[in-house]
Amino acid sequence: MDCKEYSSKWITASELMTPMACELVCLVVLSSNNTSDLQVYNGESANGELKLRLRQGASVSRPYHFNPHVYLGRGLYLQLVQKVDGVFVQWRNRPSKEG
Repeated sequence: MDCKEYSSKWITASELMTPMACELVCLVVLSSNNTSDLQVYNGESANGELKLRLRQGASVSRPYHFNPHVYLGRGLYLQLVQKVDGVFVQWRNRPSKEG
């Protein structure tokens, strides 16, 4: 049985989570006073392939659990487009032999 290593991080600005192939497991998006907009890219920047765009209402903290996980073959970049107070993100890097 394979051991699955998961990584997680709380971010408050757009950021590259990993340049490696990975699976996006979950996101928890926190927004306070306005509608928020978060974009998830398959790649190392906002120039990568847009995979998900999440919008949610004001004063909401919502978990997004992906089952099955979202496969990103060229890395995981999160762009906090507008009014996102913070995001908790969890992912699993995939060994190159799995990709």
